[in-house]
Amino acid sequence: MALYPENVSKLIAEGSRAYSAKDFDSAVAKYGEACETYAEEHGDDPDLLFLYGKAVFQSAISKSEVFGGAPPARTNDDNENGEGEQDEEDDQFQFYDAEPVEAEVTDEQEEEGPQLAEEDEEDEDEEDGKGKPEKQEEEESDFEIAWEILDLTRTLLEDKLSTLDKGDLSPPYLESDRSETTNEYIITVKKLADCYDILGDISLETENFQQSATDFQECLDLKLKLYNPENSGFLSEAYYKVALALEFCSDPQSRQKAAEQLKLAIESVQRRNKHETDSEMKKENDEMIQELQVKYDELRKAPSDQLQQEQMELIKGILGQEATSSGGDTSTSMSEVLVNNLTSMVKKKKPAQPVNDLSGMVKKRKAPKPDGNGVKKSKTE
Repeated sequence: MALYPENVSKLIAEGSRAYSAKDFDSAVAKYGEACETYAEEHGDDPDLLFLYGKAVFQSAISKSEVFGGAPPARTNDDNENGEGEQDEEDDQFQFYDAEPVEAEVTDEQEEEGPQLAEEDEEDEDEEDGKGKPEKQEEEESDFEIAWEILDLTRTLLEDKLSTLDKGDLSPPYLESDRSETTNEYIITVKKLADCYDILGDISLETENFQQSATDFQECLDLKLKLYNPENSGFLSEAYYKVALALEFCSDPQSRQKAAEQLKLAIESVQRRNKHETDSEMKKENDEMIQELQVKYDELRKAPSDQLQQEQMELIKGILGQEATSSGGDTSTSMSEVLVNNLTSMVKKKKPAQPVNDLSGMVKKRKAPKPDGNGVKKSKTE
C-alpha cells in the first residue's frame, strides 16, 4: 500500500483495528474518512477505496443477518456469541492457508450489478403513502454502496494497469501462492483479481448469480496468469467459486458449466497434493477431493431427477418427518435446499429469508455518482 499522510495513516490503523474486532460500522466510518481526507488533495486511491468498500459490504451482511435471523454468512460481530469459531468449522473447503489481506483491491466488468429497484419503490410509496419503501431502501443501500465503491476501485486499477509496462512476463507470474514481488504490474494484477473476487462475493450474497459468475470468471482468468497451477490453492478456490455461482444461474447450460469448473477444481487440488509433503495436509486434501467429487457427481445428474428428490425431501420436512438423504433441515424452502447444495462448502451462507433481497434487480451497471470529491458515503456513517 502507498505511503499516506500521518492523519490518513492514523485513520487506516483505527479502521483496521475496528475491522479486526468485527466492528464494521466503525471501520466504515474510519475508512470512509480516510478516503475523503486523502481524496481532497490527491484524488481517489484504489487501496483505500477497497478497504472502505469491503467494510461497507461486511456491515451490510452483518445487518442482514441480524434482521433476517439467519446463520452467519461470514465471520462478523457474531463472534461475541462464539459463532466466529463456528464459521471456521463450517469452512470445509479452505483451499489455501493464508492470513486475511486488508489491502485487497477489486476489479470488474461493465455488465450487471445489484441495483436498487427505485422505480418499484416509488410506485409503492405513491400507492400507500407510507415510508416503508424508504426503510427498505435504507436496509439495502449498503450493498449498492459497496458495489459502487468497489466498481470505482476496479476502474482505477484498470486505468493504472493500462499505463504499466508488462515487460517480458509470462504466466505464471509467481512461483507459488506465497511468493512476494515488487513488480508493480504483478501487484496491480493481484489487486484486480482480489477486486473481482469481492465483487463476485457481493453478487453471490445478493443472489445475482449471473453477475457473480461473470466476476468470479474474471478473477479466475487473472489468477491463472498469476499463480502456478501445480501448487496454487488460490486457483482451486477460484474454480470452485465459478462453479458455485454457475449452479444457480437460470441459463440451462450453466449447470453443465458448473460441473466442468468443479472438475477443474478437483484436478487442481489433485495436482497440488502430488507435491504436498505434510502428511496431515495431504490427508485433508484427499478428503476435500472426495467431497468435491460427490458434489461433481450431483451436478452431473439430470436436474429433473434431483429436483424431484429435493421436492420429496421438502414434503417430508413439511410433514415433520426425517429426510432420508438431505442431512439438513428439510422444512426450509426449495430455494434454500438448492442453495445448500453447494454453499455448505464455502464460507458464505446466504440467509434463509434475506431481508436484503436484490436478486430480481438486475440492471446495467451504472458508473458511480460520487458526492463531492468522489467518495461514496455509507448510511452507517
